[in-house]
Amino acid sequence: MGTGDRRRSGKMGRLARPQTLLSQTERALREAIAKGRFPGNKLPTAAELAEELGVSRETVRQAQEALQREGLLVKYRRKGTLLQPPPMKVRPVPARSTQLGYLQADYPSPHGDEAVTRSTSGLMLQGAMREAGRAGHELVVRHAPYTEMDRVIGQLSTASPLRGVIFASFGEEKLVRQALDHGWPAVLLDHDLHLPRISSVREDSFQGARIAVEHLASLGHRRIAYAHWRLAELNPWRVMGYRRGLREARLPLRRVWELSAEITPEGAEALVGQVLALEPRPTALLCFNNTLAHLAIDRFRRRKVRVPEELSVMGGGGESVAGLTCHQADWYAMGRAAVEILLRAIASRGKREPEHRMFPYAVQAGRTTAPPPPMASK
Repeated sequence: MGTGDRRRSGKMGRLARPQTLLSQTERALREAIAKGRFPGNKLPTAAELAEELGVSRETVRQAQEALQREGLLVKYRRKGTLLQPPPMKVRPVPARSTQLGYLQADYPSPHGDEAVTRSTSGLMLQGAMREAGRAGHELVVRHAPYTEMDRVIGQLSTASPLRGVIFASFGEEKLVRQALDHGWPAVLLDHDLHLPRISSVREDSFQGARIAVEHLASLGHRRIAYAHWRLAELNPWRVMGYRRGLREARLPLRRVWELSAEITPEGAEALVGQVLALEPRPTALLCFNNTLAHLAIDRFRRRKVRVPEELSVMGGGGESVAGLTCHQADWYAMGRAAVEILLRAIASRGKREPEHRMFPYAVQAGRTTAPPPPMASK
């Protein structure tokens, strides 16, 4: 309709509407993203952006949510709002490639308790190498602190024509998805993560702690304490198994008997002090792993506490300690199983349902547990 026609019809043209503050905020963020103005690909906080743009925090939050829906931003818990990396191009893997990635996460810390996974990771790696070699494949092994796994994945994506990857003792969702974006089948070893398309192999920590309590109860212990690693959130199943074992044995469950410890000599010293200060004192102590149990026994004996005559101590698996009563899983077989599952996933070209294998623990009798003293068993 021409100008003259509009005048004759009496209709007016549509007025241009001013942009709302929300629209302007979205546009400002898009332009800043396009120009690379956010160092480290991380956005400032909502409060900082609101101050800079002269709008409310709620307006910034709504603008960020709109950009999230468009796929420009992604929010991570405790990490803030980051730019979403562009979709990765999947490089075709040469059919002759026989390389499998094996990413072992280490947990170095100022506390020095990085030995938490050292002994078990060595056994799992040996099993994985044995199975890969038997099947005519080669493991490309990378050790790195768990905080640097994204860098390691980036290096492997450009340097090695991998057929698949095993994440050992680690499973951050973002990085596992990154491996899938590369087209690599993946298996979690010694870890679990509820993601489709991801297979897992891990030990049954819940069952292990439960049968450990069962063993101590069968000796007559009625006051059993548990010492878990200070990073208990990495393995919540053990304390759950400990609690279940107490309920099944109809023993008292006291949260003050659930102690936290660093797996270091200093941590063991502090743990022993906590145990000896409890009233009534436990007659048995189940430790997160064998390393902590070994350290604790040494500290108890320095304080003239006889093990096991006055106090029984049991380890939760890991390194081999002569004479220690503990429960152990078959870590070597777990490494082999991870490779077997990965190779089946590669052969199926993604058509196979993910597999999940759980390896049980078994009690290994030693010299550090015994029936409690007669008066203490009451």
